[in-house]
Amino acid sequence: MSFDKVLDQTVAVRLLRRLLRRGRVPHGLLFWGPDGVGKRLAAAEMAKAVNCTGGQGDDACDTCLPCRKTEQGNHPDVMYLVPVKRARIINVEAIDSVNEMASLRPYEGARRVFIFEDADRMNAPAQNHFLKTLEEPPGNALFLLVTASPRALLPTIRSRCQQVRFGALRPETVAALLLERRDLPRETAGAIAALSQGQMARALSLVDSDNRDVVIDITRRLATGDDPLAVSDEFAGFLAARKAAAEAAVKGETLPEDVADMTREDREALKEEQVAAAVARFRRDLMELLYLFETWYRDAMVLRATGEEGRVLNRDHLDFLRGAPEGDYGGKLAAIEKARVYIERFLNEERVFRDLFFELAA
Repeated sequence: MSFDKVLDQTVAVRLLRRLLRRGRVPHGLLFWGPDGVGKRLAAAEMAKAVNCTGGQGDDACDTCLPCRKTEQGNHPDVMYLVPVKRARIINVEAIDSVNEMASLRPYEGARRVFIFEDADRMNAPAQNHFLKTLEEPPGNALFLLVTASPRALLPTIRSRCQQVRFGALRPETVAALLLERRDLPRETAGAIAALSQGQMARALSLVDSDNRDVVIDITRRLATGDDPLAVSDEFAGFLAARKAAAEAAVKGETLPEDVADMTREDREALKEEQVAAAVARFRRDLMELLYLFETWYRDAMVLRATGEEGRVLNRDHLDFLRGAPEGDYGGKLAAIEKARVYIERFLNEERVFRDLFFELAA
């Protein structure tokens, strides 16, 4: 059954099943919790369940035509809203479209379902516009808001949605999934599971990218006296390559077959969407790099303060962490947080990391 795919979220799944079983699914549900723990999967399964024609009432059957259409992403009554443009926002125009679609009867299902990915990226005008729909919801519309930052939403939006909280996955679950999906030694899977802090998406990213190797190399070099300016110059090349890879990946994923027949306006719109998606992917990479720097210096501080190796996240690098030099690790962590704020404000990433490396080397 479909909700069985959502792991380690017993309370959330129990609530969703109960709502379905009693036929009391509200117009708005707010799925919140850390990234990469199953919120989007649960929203997709909920969308499937409300339009399922072959289930038992509290889940989807995964075999009927509506379930298969939803699974394949072509059910006419299930729509996704995602942040767009360079600023990665959901704007008033998108909400206008939602409001118009929500006012219509479903094409073929029991309910129209709107899944807001990163719902916190609705800007203030869009949130106020959407609030009117939540206050007087259309009869057959279901709004599923997915976010890791619920407090970025207006209190009035949160109060008009039933909240469904999602917690971090157990390290054992993450390790088991890594062993299932990737060819890894068991010890490495355990270390990645600890470092991911219960977020499966992060764990897979750590395995599939060289981000962690790059960060560990930089921290070692800065700790042994390498010139931070030279390190930052090399890192700038790494960032340029990573940005180009994000742009190429997005272009490959979004280029339609009929691009030659598109109008100039449609091609411009497609280009804008591709730029926005590439920027979003690259910024996620930057944030993950900062997270890895943060865990490294956090581990060094914890180990020096407590000596408790069981609290270390980078447990496969304990030998180096044990010999980490003394330093102002609190100041280094504060510098990383400052860099995170600057990246959020779209400051030049090369300059942000150059300044950060000077502070980490101090």
